[in-house]
Amino acid sequence: MPRTSTLAGITVLLAFLGWQWLEHRSLEEHHQRQQEELEATRRELREVARALREQQARLERLTGEVARPLAFAPGQTVAFPVEPPASGPGVERPASPAPPERSMPPSEQEMVARLEEAVHGEPVDPHWSRQAEDLARARLERTLTTSRLVSVHCGASLCRLETAHPSQEALEQFREQVLMASEPVLWNGATYSSVQGDARAGTLVTVSYVARESRPLPMLERP
Repeated sequence: MPRTSTLAGITVLLAFLGWQWLEHRSLEEHHQRQQEELEATRRELREVARALREQQARLERLTGEVARPLAFAPGQTVAFPVEPPASGPGVERPASPAPPERSMPPSEQEMVARLEEAVHGEPVDPHWSRQAEDLARARLERTLTTSRLVSVHCGASLCRLETAHPSQEALEQFREQVLMASEPVLWNGATYSSVQGDARAGTLVTVSYVARESRPLPMLERP
């Protein structure tokens, strides 16, 4: 009888250990599948970002071609439509309506200049600015891997963050980890970023402007 009890106990123990091993194996496989899905998502995001950059470059080239002045060959005559004169005395032609004025969107240089003026021109909020700077440093230093935080300055409603990237791949990783993250790394505020430098020389710098939560970025359209 004792031997039978011992064998039964060993059988139960082996069954429990086997169940534990299967559970551990299942968790490992689930974690591996999650990692593979995450890596596939990151690759798709990189491809989308690359396609957007190529499309933007094509649009800029097309815009430059459209804006280029027309060149005519020597001796070529260009006929322009001529409005007929008024028929008879006292007859006035109605004036052509003036085309509506269209406000041109600001260039990137104008946006950056406006944001620089705003962030350095506004006063410091003693109850928010220092806390926002400390929060940005702590979270970015914990999040960034290949890139690094150069400086951070916060006014009363706007923060300026400068980050350095040794390569184009590091810049793409920064965009995925910080700018395109599903959950805000800093806080839920409006953001504008500008990239400067040369990827071939390893001198890429991103200047990001992050508005205080529930505050808008400064107006960027021309008056």
